[in-house]
Amino acid sequence: MKKHNTVVTVSVVILTLFVVFYVLYIGASILIPFVIALLLSFAIMSLSNFFTKKWLFAPLAFVLSLATYGVLLWIVTQIINANVQDIIKQSPVYQEKLISIARKIAVYFSIDQTNIVSEITSKINIEGIISTIAAGVTNIVRSTGTIFFFTVFILLELRFFWRKMSLITENKQIFSIMEQIRQDMKTYFVIKTATSFSTGLLSYIVLLVFGIDFALFWAFLIFLLNYIPTIGSIIAVFFPVVFSMIQFESFSIFALLLMSLSLVQMLIGNFLEPRFLWNKLNVSPLVILLSLLFWGQIWWVVGMLLCVPIVVIINIILAHIPATRSIAILLSEKWNIKIWDGDSLWKSRFMFKKMKKKILKK
Repeated sequence: MKKHNTVVTVSVVILTLFVVFYVLYIGASILIPFVIALLLSFAIMSLSNFFTKKWLFAPLAFVLSLATYGVLLWIVTQIINANVQDIIKQSPVYQEKLISIARKIAVYFSIDQTNIVSEITSKINIEGIISTIAAGVTNIVRSTGTIFFFTVFILLELRFFWRKMSLITENKQIFSIMEQIRQDMKTYFVIKTATSFSTGLLSYIVLLVFGIDFALFWAFLIFLLNYIPTIGSIIAVFFPVVFSMIQFESFSIFALLLMSLSLVQMLIGNFLEPRFLWNKLNVSPLVILLSLLFWGQIWWVVGMLLCVPIVVIINIILAHIPATRSIAILLSEKWNIKIWDGDSLWKSRFMFKKMKKKILKK
C-alpha cells in the first residue's frame, strides 16, 4: 500500500511539472512581458526608495523613478532603431567583402574560386544574419510598450498588496520569502547592470579605437548579452570580432580585437563580478548552466536572460521550506544557505558546525 502511494505521488508530481512547463511554453508571449514587468517594478520601487532616502517626498520619488526608467527605455529605443537601419543598408558591402576574403583564401590554398564563392554565397548571407540579429534586438525593444503597460498596473496593485497579504495570512515565513527575494533581486540587478554596463562601455572604447563600424550597436549588444551567463559573453565577443575581419579584411585586426574584447570580459566577468555578485547569491554554476539550457528551450533568448533570477527565486523558496531545504543546499554553490527571518540572517553553516561537533563528540 505504501509503495502504491509513493508511485501515485511521484506520478502526480511529474504530471504537474509537465503541465506547468507546458503552460509556460505555450503562454510565453504573455508570461515573458509580465515577468519582465514584475522585475522592472522591483527596480522602479528600489530606485524610488533610494530617492526617498535622499529627502524627497514619496510620491515625487516614485514619479522621478518612473520617469528615469521611461527616459532610459526611450533613449535605448532610439539608438537601436537608428543603428539597425544603417546596418541593414551596409550589409551588401559586407557580403562583397566576405566574398573577397573567400577569394584570397582560395588563392592561398590553391582552391577553385568559383566553388568556394558559390558555397559562401549560398550558406552565408550577411544581410540575413544582420537582419536576424537586428530583428531579435528590435523585438525586445518593441515589447517595451507591453512591458511598461504591465508595469504600470503592477505598481498600482503594489499599493494594496501587502495589506491584502496581511489579511490573507499571518504566516511570517511568506513575508520572509518575499523580502529575501526582493533583496536578492535588487542585489543581482544592481551589480549585474553595473558590471554589464562597465563591460559594454570598455568594449565601446575598444571598438572606437579599432574603428569598427556601428560600435555603439555592438557595445549595446555586449551589454545585453552579458546578462546571459557563461555563453553570453562568448556570443557578445563573437559578432563584432567576426564583422571586424569582414570590414577590414585583415586577420591581424581580427586577432587583436579578439584579445582586447576577451581581456575586458575576463577582467570583469572572472574577477570583479564573482567577487561582488556570485558570492552573495550562492547558486551553483552547474545549476545556472542547466537553468540556462532549460529556460532557453522554454522562453528562448529571454529565458536565457532571466534564468539566473528564476533559479535564485526558486532556491530561496526551497530554502524556507524545511522539507525542501536539502534541495536548496544541493542547488547552492557552497553548503551554506541563508534564510531571512525578518530580523536577521540564519546561515546553515552555523547549524552544520553544531551538527559536526555533536557527531565528533559521539
